[in-house]
This record gives sequence, structure tokens and C-alpha cells, in this order.
Amino acid sequence: MQQPMTSKAAAILRRLTDAYTAHPRHLADLLRGGIVCAFPAILAEYCHNPLLGWSAIAAFWSYISLPGGRFASRCRFALVFGLAGAFASGLGVWSAACAPLMIGLAAFIGFCGAFAIVAGKRIGFPALLVATAFAVSTAFAGNDLEHALGYGCYFLYGSLWASSVTLLSWCPHEQTVVPGEPPVTLSSTLRQHLNPDSQGFLHGVCVAIATAIAVAAVHYCALDHGYWMILTVLLISQPGFAATLKVSVERVAGTVLGALIAMLLGHLVHSPLLLAWLILPLSIGTLTCRNISYLAYMLFLTPHFILVAQLSQPDGSEIGLTYLRVSNSLGAALLVIMIALIVRPLWGKPPATGSKTPGS
Repeated sequence: MQQPMTSKAAAILRRLTDAYTAHPRHLADLLRGGIVCAFPAILAEYCHNPLLGWSAIAAFWSYISLPGGRFASRCRFALVFGLAGAFASGLGVWSAACAPLMIGLAAFIGFCGAFAIVAGKRIGFPALLVATAFAVSTAFAGNDLEHALGYGCYFLYGSLWASSVTLLSWCPHEQTVVPGEPPVTLSSTLRQHLNPDSQGFLHGVCVAIATAIAVAAVHYCALDHGYWMILTVLLISQPGFAATLKVSVERVAGTVLGALIAMLLGHLVHSPLLLAWLILPLSIGTLTCRNISYLAYMLFLTPHFILVAQLSQPDGSEIGLTYLRVSNSLGAALLVIMIALIVRPLWGKPPATGSKTPGS
């Protein structure tokens, strides 16, 4: 067991070295991305405004989803993503006042976000993040219009911040975060796959069921920090069962290791301001490993998000947040695997290998 783990770690280090050698500007790009993702969280601590933690999540999602292409196209994409995410956030908070409506919307929006992958990663990944923004927001406190507008606005602030910095400092020769793909006719592609025989359609159904169950469980059982379960359900679900199982195992393993790092940081560092600044190197590590290794990516992403969550809830402890993060992630993985095992045979589809979509 020791040799495979050592070999895997060595392979990850080699890929990191190769990435920096092949792209001399890579380190500067990662530093820029880390600042973009960490600044709202640091500002949340200085301003004592927990809602800026949601802006930090929005900034991270916006940064990793912004595609390449012409400047005007990127600007339109950034604006559409920010507005869609803001609307989804507000709708999620507001709909929680009516549980049946909330669960129905979670299933429908979850299906749409997952089904969009048939149009390619350029469209499918941002669509999944918008669906995640809605589903996660259903677990936030406050279900009136005022809270809905607040969460929506702060998502938009974070998204516009990340997009503005990225676009204004972007050079045409830089490598894009989400690789460009051949242009597709969106409407015809969606119509082609909108049938029960499509793997993309089945993937959407599985995600819709899992999302609805997760949202309902968090709502009716009042799960503490249950939004982590909802987020994990959406982001580990893959078009193929084998890919879903692989991502689930890697995410849980990375979450456990990353949560231990967060707990260690919380034990050693007692200054909330210093913890906020530690989000910067964690953000850089997250972006560095995103296209290198999913396990290493989760190793950085977990303490990154735990520290952001603590800034949003200052009374919470790192140990408590660590336990909640791990337990919610484990519950989400079991739910997604169970849904895939039940729905695919009933649908008459054998488990497909599928392909892994970008995670978050």
C-alpha cells in the first residue's frame, strides 16, 4: 500500500513541476487567482460581514468557470453567470419558506444543471454551478425577500469581482481554466439528448432525485451545515457510474485529509484575521491542483471552504466544522452511489463508464 501511495504522490509532484516549466506565467496566474478567491473572505473578517463569505464562494466558482475566447464573449459570459447565480441564490433562499416548492425546484434545476453537460464543459460546468448555487442556498437561514435579495446581491458582488479582475488582467495567450471547445448549436444538441435513451438525460434524472432527497433531508432534519451535503451531491455526480464511484471515493478521502489540516490550523492559529489570510495560500493550492489530481484538489479545497465557513459563522469551531464537513460529504457520497445503483437498472441502462466533469 505504501508504494502505490508514494508513487502517486511523486506523479503529482512531477505534473506540478511540468506545469510550471511549460508555462512560465503559471505561478503569476495562480497568485492572481488566489487573490481573487481569497479577497472577499479576508474582507469578511475585516468588515465583520458574514455574507461576504458567500461572495468568496461566488468568486471561486466564477474564476474556475470563466472560459477562453474573445473579450466581448467572455464579458457576456461573466455577466450571465453572475446574474444567473445571483437569481438562483435568491430563489433558493426564498423558496425554502415552502418546502414542497423548494424540493420541486431543486429536482428541476438539478436536472437542468446536470443535463447541460451534453452541450460540453464550456456550458455544462457553469450550468451545474448555477444549479448548485440554488440548491445550497435552500439551506441558508432566513426565508424572506430581504434575505433572498441579500444572498443574491452578495453572490453577484463576488462573481463580478472575480470576473472583472480576471478579464482586465487577461492576456490572449494565457491558458484558459476551462478549455475552449468546438462551437455547438445548443438548441439542437439539447433536443437531441432530451429523450429517455440518452445517457445525459439519465444523468440529469439521477442528479434531480439525489438533489431533491438531499434538500429535503437538510430541511426536515435541520442538518447543521447541511449545505455541504447538498453541494457534494451535485459536484460528485458523474454521467457514468464508474466515474461517480471514483470521484466519490477521492472526494471523501480528500475531504477527510483536508479537514484534518483545517483542524490543525484552527488548533495552532487563534487569530481570526490570520486564519482569513491563510485562505490565500489554500486558494492558490486549490487552483494549482485542480487539473493535476482530484484528491490533492480536495486536500486544499476542504480547509479553504472550512475557513470560509468559519468566517461566516464565527461561533463555530474548526473541530466541529471538520466533523460536519466529513459527515455531510460521506452522507452525500453514499446517497449518490445508492441513487445510481437503483435508478440505472430500473431505467434499463447498464452502468456506463462515463467521463469525469470538472469538480468544485
